[in-house]
Amino acid sequence: LSGIRGAAELLEEDIPPHKRVQFLANIRFETNRIQGIVDQMLELSVLENLKNLQKSEILSIHSLVKTVLESKKASISIKQLGLIVKIKEDIFIRGDSFLLHQTISNLIQNAVDFSPKHEQIELTVRTEEDNVIFEVADNGPGIPDYAVDKIFDKFFSLQRPDTGKKSTGLGLNFARQVALLHNGDVFLENRSSKGVVATLVLPVKGD
Repeated sequence: LSGIRGAAELLEEDIPPHKRVQFLANIRFETNRIQGIVDQMLELSVLENLKNLQKSEILSIHSLVKTVLESKKASISIKQLGLIVKIKEDIFIRGDSFLLHQTISNLIQNAVDFSPKHEQIELTVRTEEDNVIFEVADNGPGIPDYAVDKIFDKFFSLQRPDTGKKSTGLGLNFARQVALLHNGDVFLENRSSKGVVATLVLPVKGD
């Protein structure tokens, strides 16, 4: 809000047209950011009060992942990241397509945010016994020791290495709530080399 207030106050002054355009853009950006936070909080509030899925259908993992990756093209491209996708076979699960799309999107965006430019992100999907395993691996700085037990807490966030900014701290908490609603779970662990691997585990349910 302080950013919006500051830009609005400057717009009341006699400033050059190009500065006016810049401050209006700042107001739009901050307004969209705040709206995003409010939307996330509302979604999370609904999730926390659910005991069972309200909508459930048979979903193709190939189609689900393809849709998520399409929505992430821009953010991946901006940081000039390489993306490796490994899905050996089409797998079908039962779940809420909107919630699962958001969850996988959150995990990929997390990897993008913490990856240095020109690095690689790897998305692997495989089956193990009666579960489908999604793994999103990055080559970022990893999770510091003090944050390991807090990483899924609501509003907890780490600084992004390139900007120093923090997120809303709602994305990973949302991912865990969705995973639990699907009788699954989600984990984040430091890799042995560098970076983090996020693992989403969901039960396989076909026709």
